[in-house]
Amino acid sequence: MSLIEFNGEQKLIQKEVKNFASTELEPITEDIEKNATFPTDIIKKLAELGFSALIIPEKYGGVEMDTTSLCITVEELSKVCASVGTILAINNCLVAYPIMKFGDEEHKKKYLDKLSLGEIGGYICEPEIDISEDEFVAEKSEKGHKITGKRNFILNGQVAKFLIMPFQTSAGKAFYFIEKDDFDSEKSNILGIRAAGITDIKFDELSLKSENCFINEEDGKSAIEDIRDYTNIAFSAVSLGLAQASLEAAIKYSKERKQFGKFISEFPMIQEMLTEMKIKIDAARFLVYDAASKFDNGKNFSEASKIARVFSGDIAVFCGLNSIQIYGGYGYMKDYPVERYFRDAKVLQLLEATPRLQKENIALELLK
Repeated sequence: MSLIEFNGEQKLIQKEVKNFASTELEPITEDIEKNATFPTDIIKKLAELGFSALIIPEKYGGVEMDTTSLCITVEELSKVCASVGTILAINNCLVAYPIMKFGDEEHKKKYLDKLSLGEIGGYICEPEIDISEDEFVAEKSEKGHKITGKRNFILNGQVAKFLIMPFQTSAGKAFYFIEKDDFDSEKSNILGIRAAGITDIKFDELSLKSENCFINEEDGKSAIEDIRDYTNIAFSAVSLGLAQASLEAAIKYSKERKQFGKFISEFPMIQEMLTEMKIKIDAARFLVYDAASKFDNGKNFSEASKIARVFSGDIAVFCGLNSIQIYGGYGYMKDYPVERYFRDAKVLQLLEATPRLQKENIALELLK
């Protein structure tokens, strides 16, 4: 018996998403990545199929599928376009999940309904380094906090109708909703996942209103750990999809490219590289779906999600580099997809919570 067994519904989802990715997404992927164009039409079609609101309960207009189904969807899309897989991962994990778990009924009705109708929400990543006071200023007043300045790495920020922002105060970490009219976005020129709508934003004396706070300072620390753990699972699936795409591209090219009168797939060194990629990808897949299964079955998934995120991120980068190596000089050319797989993999490895932070948290658990 395989360690990963999808049920009938999950197999149908996998088949449907794979077909959508090959017929609808693949023809436009190169263009949207090259031009850093948010795939509005694709996201709209996915929303119509219910994939933009996968984990949202039916009472709020979602399809209420399990996390394993979310990972299947994200992995299959990411094999073709990691940007689209990332957009769905963010919309479900960093936006819908916090609202579902920590929002009150008013917040759920207001924002989950929007997401279920196909709107996109965004998330403001927390920096791991101090922000210069010249770039971002937060002033406390009797009415709360007022913020001015710039923040980087706003996930889904290009088209988001609202944002979720973790905000550090003297009393702890609170989470706020930021409405579209309260910020201006600027497109980021990033290394990879260029069509994922990652932006910078500017605030101009924005007042953080108490009614827009849905996680208070007392609960903020545990909340962000929970949100990151859940997001790790879906981001791991994006990395897994990228690794698989790199392997498939390398296999295909190795069976077409000849050197010294032989296909390079016949060379022992190439065979070893392909084998190492396959072994590592299978190991990563077990880790990703084990973390998803733990969540779906109500088990403690925190450590499993961190391990899956670190390992799958490393493997996606490893497979991207190996695929480029197998392509030789062509691997560095924009005419072939493997250089994109590598760039996307590197960005995913660092997005929202870096390997350093993940490993630090794993170590803290081990040393308790």
